Amino acid sequence: MAIGTAALGLILASGTAAQAAQTGKGKAYGGCTNSVTLWRKGATVYANAKMTCKKTGLILRPTVALSGNNGKTFKSNGKACRKAKTCTTPTVSVKATKGWTYRASNAGNATLAIAGVNDYFWPTSSVAHTTYKAKS
Repeated sequence: MAIGTAALGLILASGTAAQAAQTGKGKAYGGCTNSVTLWRKGATVYANAKMTCKKTGLILRPTVALSGNNGKTFKSNGKACRKAKTCTTPTVSVKATKGWTYRASNAGNATLAIAGVNDYFWPTSSVAHTTYKAKS
């Protein structure tokens, strides 16, 4: 019981607990799906993007974009993975500000060598996005 009480006290003392991650997914295109995950830990908001394909693609290119308060803060990063079924970007982060809304998106694309599937111009329905409003 003492260990549980000590752990609870530590969580309450920290003042800024981690917020559960939120994930958004786009509509599948060419057998691939974009997703983006957004979370807060302490005074920072984080995001990363992932592309998952049913079959191995020649090049997968997920791109994470994270903005706060309609673009007052903005970070992005992408990654290219050759001959892969999944590809995840590095994590980007911005400072959390009370009352701001944060939006993360993944407008990734891939070279799949499938007839009728465009390598670079994917439909907007394939874009993944999610939002988070900082309450503290």
